[in-house]
Amino acid sequence: PDILAGNPHADRYGTAGIWHFYREPLSPTGNAGRIPQGSVLAKWQLATSVDEQRQLAMQLQHLLISGASQLAAEAPDAMLYQDLASFRSLLYATAWTTVPAASKESESNPTGLPATSFGRHPHGQAVADTDLCVQAPSVIEVKVPASLLAPETQFAVTGILHAETAKNGTVQVSVENTRREDISRPQPGSFNPLGGKATWSDGEQTLSYTRPFLVPADSAARQRITAQLDEFRQLFPAALCYTKIVPVDEVVTLTLYYREDDQLQRLMLSEAEQADLDRLWNELHYVSRSALVQVDAYEQLWQYATQDADPSAFTPMREGILQRAEDFRKLLQASEPLHVAALIRFADRAWRRPLTSQEQIELSQLYQTLRKEELSHEDATRMLLTRILLAPAFLYRGERPLPGTDPGPVDDWELASRLSFFLWSAPPDDLLRQRAAQGELQRPDVLISESRRLLQDARTRRLAVEFGCQWLHIRDFDEFDEKSAQHFPEFAELRDDMYEEAILYFEDLFRRDGSVLELFDSDHTFANESLAAFYGLPNVQGPEWRRVEGTRVHGRGGVLTLAATLAKQSGASRTSPILRGNWVSEFLLGEKLPRPPKDVPLLPEEVPAELTERQLTERHSSDPACAKCHRRIDGFGFSLEQFDGIGRWRTKDAGGHTIDVAAILPDGSPVDGVAGLRNYLLGQRRDDVLRTFCRRLLGYALGRPVQLSDGPLLDSMLTNLQTHEFRVSAAIETIVLSPQFRQIRGRDNRIASDEGSAP
Repeated sequence: PDILAGNPHADRYGTAGIWHFYREPLSPTGNAGRIPQGSVLAKWQLATSVDEQRQLAMQLQHLLISGASQLAAEAPDAMLYQDLASFRSLLYATAWTTVPAASKESESNPTGLPATSFGRHPHGQAVADTDLCVQAPSVIEVKVPASLLAPETQFAVTGILHAETAKNGTVQVSVENTRREDISRPQPGSFNPLGGKATWSDGEQTLSYTRPFLVPADSAARQRITAQLDEFRQLFPAALCYTKIVPVDEVVTLTLYYREDDQLQRLMLSEAEQADLDRLWNELHYVSRSALVQVDAYEQLWQYATQDADPSAFTPMREGILQRAEDFRKLLQASEPLHVAALIRFADRAWRRPLTSQEQIELSQLYQTLRKEELSHEDATRMLLTRILLAPAFLYRGERPLPGTDPGPVDDWELASRLSFFLWSAPPDDLLRQRAAQGELQRPDVLISESRRLLQDARTRRLAVEFGCQWLHIRDFDEFDEKSAQHFPEFAELRDDMYEEAILYFEDLFRRDGSVLELFDSDHTFANESLAAFYGLPNVQGPEWRRVEGTRVHGRGGVLTLAATLAKQSGASRTSPILRGNWVSEFLLGEKLPRPPKDVPLLPEEVPAELTERQLTERHSSDPACAKCHRRIDGFGFSLEQFDGIGRWRTKDAGGHTIDVAAILPDGSPVDGVAGLRNYLLGQRRDDVLRTFCRRLLGYALGRPVQLSDGPLLDSMLTNLQTHEFRVSAAIETIVLSPQFRQIRGRDNRIASDEGSAP
């Protein structure tokens, strides 16, 4: 109806800027393709310099963008614009010749849509002949002539919900250049607030909505979707949708820690978890002193705003910021006595016994004295903490002997410390302290039950490290750096894994209450993918540590085959039968060897090409000055020669020589390899192996060397092991019930002993 009005025109739905009307002949005129004389394009053709052509080209571009409405109709540039903007112009001539004459194409035409697709409603209702009506979900595939697909062209489509059959329907529309198989699920898109119509092209419709959802205006569907979108916006407000995070500058940022977890609490957290989250936030604000820092930030912003802007926008914030700061100062002052009380309670745990009334008073007075000396609360509490940690009660496990020369029991608190440091290398936990406070630890049944409870705890790992690894002489193996990177380049990456295997091996033994004999006769180990590949163990993937069964067929199982022990008892670039043999003799069998003479020549790190490590050792041991000791250790080391300098299984040495693992042990017993050595230790020498283990464990538990008077206790440990299937708990429980563990020598006895040993 407004065709004679000025362009552009709105459509019947009120969308502005949709239609542009042009008037021109339906058939080409004789002037088609001619360039008006005097027009900017004609001048461009006649221009001789590049600069002049560039200026005229810019003028032509401006004409095509701005139009000729300001020019007279007969002006050359107005005529030029009319020709170029016409569908019959040279700019469109090539494409126009391929456009079908009608929107309905015959079935034989490969482009467009079949004529039978138009004017039909899926349910039989009447629609216009030019309308294409389909039932959603549906894919309409339109073939477009290639000549129309210039980079700037757009394929435009208008979609409308059918007024009668889609009164409460919803549909998502899109134009895509590839077929999407699954069209039953909606894609991320936009909600069209203008009702059930949208015009879009190539995925970017004219209303700037991507894949819009169409719903009829004032329908139940519109209300439902609007409510759902509002609920979504409540869960994910715009502040959470920003992909760019602005770095926080404390100088110019008012809110240092912005909390926005309402929906997290409402939807996912229990009341207890919400309370815990609130507590953590309160601790963060307290430790960071955010209320005080915010005052400084506010003043900085105020000063910036007064320089070149109006600071009134910050005025409403002042009262709240200053009030929160004042409330926080009061909280700080009120919490100072709580900090002192907490430190006194900490001293109770650090000193591993209840504090006396006098000790509590002295600590409180020390804090007050420091404050009177004008130290801040923070500095005074630090000094008080230093005093607690420097006290002999923290640094030493002091025990108070009873008067006289006869031994007497240690008190419950001292016994609790003995037990927890034995099994955990740590102070007693709350349950053990509770037992001590109730005076129950002197009862054997309670002491045994607490021992078993402590062994089941994850802190038993410390017993594995401090006792197990020390016994095998591999503690801190993860820092062992005496291997040649040239000969063993992979050792540095495997060293931590080797150490972890040994720790997990002992930890599992203690927590599972396994047999002590497993230390030598097990058919399992612990490994991750890296260590398993080094050992040749199959079906172990991933970095996770796990127990691996059936390892004996791969040469693994027990402390004799741990890579950590084998690597530690080797040289930097080769194996060492001497070191390994001495390790078996001293640490596993408990034998004592004399120190080697000072003038014993050192063996070379590089084995001569014509010799094996064994032959090199045998040549060295042939010296009469060395032969006596080497006869006691070399055979043990030769039986382990099938493992190289970092514990890898081998059949030939670095020089290509076949490995000889047959050996004659000091008592004349022949063995063949690690299997023969294992059988020897668990057969002829089992009592020696078990006694050495018990001796090492007892010395570790008592924190002193094992003495001659401890012989009966060692005998009891061996007996209890044999009667309890050699379970490690039998040895541990024998120790904790022994007088050596539960008693202390009399005060007068200790004084006499000290006087007698003085120089």
